[in-house]
Amino acid sequence: MKKKLLILFMRISIHMLTIAFLVYIGSGIVWAHETDAQQLKDTFIQTKKGTFSLKQVIRKIEQSSDFNFTFYDSHLLATEVVIKGGNFDLESLLEEIARQSGLSFLQVNNNIAIRSNRAKDIDSSVNELINIEGVIRDAKTGEPLPGVNILIKGTTKGTVTDIEGRFKIDAERNETLLVSFIGYESQEIRVGNESFLVITLNEDNKSLDEVVIIGYGTQSKQDVSGSIASLSVTDKRLAELPLMNPEQLMQGRIAGVNVTQNSGTPGGRSTVRIRGASSITGGNDPLYVVDGIPINVGNYNGAAGGAVSQNPLSNISPNEIESIEVLKDAAAAAIYGSRASNGVIIITTKRGSEGRSRVSFNAYTGIQEVSRRIPLMNGPEWGELINEARANVGLAPIFEDPSTLPTTDWQDEIFRRAPIQNYEVSLSGGTQKSQYFLSGGYFDQSGVVIASGFRRGNFRFNFDQHLNDRMKTGVSLSLTRSTQDRVSTSDRQGIVAVAIVKSPAIPVRLEDGSLNPVDPYISNLDNPVIIAEQVRNQAFNNRVIGNGYIDFEIIDGLTLRSTLGVDYLGLEEVLFVPRNNLTVVGRTTNGSGTNSFTQDIGWINENTLSYIKEFSADHRFNALLGYSLQTSEFSRTIASATNFALESIPTLASASIKNSSSTGSSWGLVSYFSRFNYSFKNKLVLAASYRIDGSSRFSENNKYGSFPSVSAAYRLGQEDFLRNLKWLNEFKIRGSWGRTGNQEIGNFTSRGLFAGGFNYIGLSGLAPIQLENPDLTWETTEQTNLGFDFSFLNKRLNVSTDVYLKQTSGLLLDVLLPATSGFNSSLQNVGNVENRGLELAFNSVNIRNNKFSWLSDFNINFNRNKVTNLPGGPRPLGFNGYASIIKEGFPLGTFYGWRIIRVNPETGNFDFEDLDGDGNIPFASTSTDVQVIGSAQPKFTGGLTNTFTLGKFDASVFMHFVYGNQIFDLAEYSYGRLHTWFNSSRKIAENRWRQPGDITTVQRAAWGDPTRNGSVSDRTISDGSFLRIKNVSLGYNHSNPKLEKIGIQGVRLYLAANNLFTFTRYQGYDPEVNGFEDDARFGFDANSYPQARSYIFGLNVTF
Repeated sequence: MKKKLLILFMRISIHMLTIAFLVYIGSGIVWAHETDAQQLKDTFIQTKKGTFSLKQVIRKIEQSSDFNFTFYDSHLLATEVVIKGGNFDLESLLEEIARQSGLSFLQVNNNIAIRSNRAKDIDSSVNELINIEGVIRDAKTGEPLPGVNILIKGTTKGTVTDIEGRFKIDAERNETLLVSFIGYESQEIRVGNESFLVITLNEDNKSLDEVVIIGYGTQSKQDVSGSIASLSVTDKRLAELPLMNPEQLMQGRIAGVNVTQNSGTPGGRSTVRIRGASSITGGNDPLYVVDGIPINVGNYNGAAGGAVSQNPLSNISPNEIESIEVLKDAAAAAIYGSRASNGVIIITTKRGSEGRSRVSFNAYTGIQEVSRRIPLMNGPEWGELINEARANVGLAPIFEDPSTLPTTDWQDEIFRRAPIQNYEVSLSGGTQKSQYFLSGGYFDQSGVVIASGFRRGNFRFNFDQHLNDRMKTGVSLSLTRSTQDRVSTSDRQGIVAVAIVKSPAIPVRLEDGSLNPVDPYISNLDNPVIIAEQVRNQAFNNRVIGNGYIDFEIIDGLTLRSTLGVDYLGLEEVLFVPRNNLTVVGRTTNGSGTNSFTQDIGWINENTLSYIKEFSADHRFNALLGYSLQTSEFSRTIASATNFALESIPTLASASIKNSSSTGSSWGLVSYFSRFNYSFKNKLVLAASYRIDGSSRFSENNKYGSFPSVSAAYRLGQEDFLRNLKWLNEFKIRGSWGRTGNQEIGNFTSRGLFAGGFNYIGLSGLAPIQLENPDLTWETTEQTNLGFDFSFLNKRLNVSTDVYLKQTSGLLLDVLLPATSGFNSSLQNVGNVENRGLELAFNSVNIRNNKFSWLSDFNINFNRNKVTNLPGGPRPLGFNGYASIIKEGFPLGTFYGWRIIRVNPETGNFDFEDLDGDGNIPFASTSTDVQVIGSAQPKFTGGLTNTFTLGKFDASVFMHFVYGNQIFDLAEYSYGRLHTWFNSSRKIAENRWRQPGDITTVQRAAWGDPTRNGSVSDRTISDGSFLRIKNVSLGYNHSNPKLEKIGIQGVRLYLAANNLFTFTRYQGYDPEVNGFEDDARFGFDANSYPQARSYIFGLNVTF
């Protein structure tokens, strides 16, 4: 019995309706008319002569055929029958057993139920109340199906099956049972003399045509001609995993979608890239559409500074999500036009369905810990290194006897084992006319770094109402309140960075037990424990996402839909450093505080007219016309103050020096769009879409842009010469081309701007600060895609592969201007970026029977990113002149610096590669010896999931892998220079050059770095490849009549672990990093907050 509790949720999922329904009740031998079922007459059993128990006979039949037997009364198995030796067809054999034993057999497909016929004859005309029990199973797999509705026709009396697929109901003879389950053929069963029913459900081919969500509608998967990936969150392989946000659902599970968790900060952001990054300045985030509403996912952080950020998607609970669709190619995404060049992610939340009310409760709690620590030097080792570094440049030692120095492990001081907990409850159900879904939850994650954490309270209400046969209306509403307890991870207040480099010889506390604020070696390096405990750094986020719609079917097939949606985000940030002598900021400012309030309100009204028509069995046509109007208003107010009167009063009013500023902007988008699809004989599919967007962000010259797409699919597997191949279920070829845009630039980028604050001859006034460019237009991406879909062995093995070419032109980049213009630069459409790649996705049913199943999902993506045109030459980024660069012919995320040949055995200094051969290595930004030293772009990424079930137990193992990328480790850049008071890793320190003749890869320690060994070089470039066992779970499902009597349909207990093991050569905390949250500077480990390993215990209860 697989993860039975899971399947309860599957009835809400429209696109994952998979399996079947057919029932026939009677006595004697009955078989279903199912072409895939094994026939009794065609099955022969070789028997021995003798007297055998029914149990022995059944075992022989099951071993010799594909049939499985079920029974309600185990005593029946002791019945003895006399068997003649020989080779009998199964129908004749069962007839003979039935004649001797008084038993009857009910066969539907490959399942045979055993029942006793020795019941008292009762007059069928008498309306006697019969206690009916039964079990409902999947016709193909034999697995019990929970959540199936059984209703007595003409009444409101009914029940649903439990986790084991069993049900009980009292009905009168000759009444009719209505058996229904979304995705299955509804069935009516006449109540007769039977008191126990074995029902198997067959596939409803029409409803189970794997419907996927697309832009402004749904589509049968067989008619999809673009590249769309669908992820059913209610699927058993995802629904029971303790995940925290939607990105974790997608990571490693969708080919072509690369999700990088920027750090382990609770509530922190992730970088999501669909088929690579296409822009340098215009943004590379995909468009997110939640229940039809495009939402904002920008970086709203204003007050806290540093590398602390909040993920807007963390306001969406994974338990609310029904499915996630990813529109990857232009044919699928072009319907969203100017916002779709980075792909589109459509998130559909759960909705109610017809049937009895169902309550589900899910809770888990667990513990988290840092999975890896950097081995650092202790106090005596550090003191010895300092003395040696000074001696190597002729300076006197600092410590007379380093062995006497104390040791503080700063990592022990800032890291902790932290709790995590989550509670969710949902109520769903409805009638034929009204369906509802309500859910509420509370999530609380304490961070593995002290004083950090994230808390979220969420509520959702989805409702649909059929007003009449032609009119339907509904609402979706999500309310979320979250609090993020932040700790800075950069600069002087960067807790992780300070813990790595701070001297181990400094005690955490003074002799009186108070925290030690003094660093005798680096005066501006605070005690990280003080930073965590004394500095208040919080963000409070209120989020409302909602929409209402009304559908009106004007005539059969012609539907008008109008939708009004809103996305509101209110973010308050508070940063307060108290007035005391414990921190550098506190001492120098007498207390410092900053409050920021950001508000972003987006409104959207969309109106569509859709038409669906089947002209005959051979011709199917649907069309869509639409109009959309979207506006967004952004405002931010920031107030800061210093010189507080009291450290106990953090309000800005208590400070004497105050500053404030505010800003605001708005933008609008008006759109006209259309889509046409045509299917011929379920073999040939033709599709086209066209969208026109008008954006307020561009001037009148280029306010409107057009975004077309065309695609086709050919289901070759439906041709006569392939259709009869039993091992081939689907063979489809897809091809597409389309154009999309990117409007993610500033709201006034094309305008000439003026600013105040300028003075001339004592008078204040305005001055121009930005040159107008009326010809500025969209970044445009053209994408070509070729795909193949295969399904084999009765859909037990499914393969999908895509190759693509994605070319972006007209990049929005600053171009240097002559000084005579009065401006340094002007934003122009220059430069091109290209992504090309291959995607492969496999899913297979390796083993599946009544007792055991094993399912696998695998995907892998190969993407090659390259800047193909960059007018003006290379653009260095980073620090010390180099570290990262945008360079024609190389990918985004390219590292740039000096390349090391060796450590000179005689001097202990690095020998750098003399690229120009002039015998000189200048360490300046103008050096001709700098070169490309690495790339953050991986060669391939992917994931593998294996799911197992055995009886009431289930298990899942998910692995995520990234290969071929490199990381610039800023921590190693700092502690590996061996030239200052910073602590260092033991591995680097132990392998350092010490005397002439040493052969090593680590330079000498040299105070002040007079020979520039610490320059940006491939010394700090590391292999970032990793294989991570991301999620492991083990569950147990249980139900019984005693639980049902108190209203509990089923219980599931589970254990899970996240980030269990990571196999990598990287020496930092974690190889999954993007410290700057930037594509041009991708792959930097900026002393990132480490990801946590968690151990979870959970409970699911369904009522």
